[in-house]
Amino acid sequence: MSADIFVIQPRWTVQAPHLRCTLKRALALQPTQNVWAGTENINNAVSMAYGGELPDSGRWLLTRSQLRTLKIAIEWRRATRVAFDRNAAPDIFEHWTEIEDQVIEAYRAASHAEGLHWV
Repeated sequence: MSADIFVIQPRWTVQAPHLRCTLKRALALQPTQNVWAGTENINNAVSMAYGGELPDSGRWLLTRSQLRTLKIAIEWRRATRVAFDRNAAPDIFEHWTEIEDQVIEAYRAASHAEGLHWV
C-alpha cells in the first residue's frame, strides 16, 4: 500500500467524536459482527479511536489504509444508524454525513490514484 498521506479537514466539532465513536462501536462489536476482515484495519481502528490521530480540531493526516478502515466503519455504521440514532438532532446528522462523505470521497480518490476503481 502507498505511504501517501491524505488530508481530511473536519468543519464541525462533532465530526471527530462521531468517527471515534463509530470506530469504538465497531471495535466493540467486531467479535460478533466482523466489521473488518483483517488485523491491519483493527489496528488502525484502535489507533484512530484511542490515539490522537482524529483530533477534535485541525486537519487529519491519514494513510490510505486508515481511510479504508474508516470507510468500512462508516458503511457499517450507516447500515445500523436507522435503528439506533433516532434521538439525534437533524443538524447533527448533516454534520456526521458531511465528514463521512468526505472520508469516503478521499478513499475513492486515493484508490483511483492507484488505479483501483470501484462503484
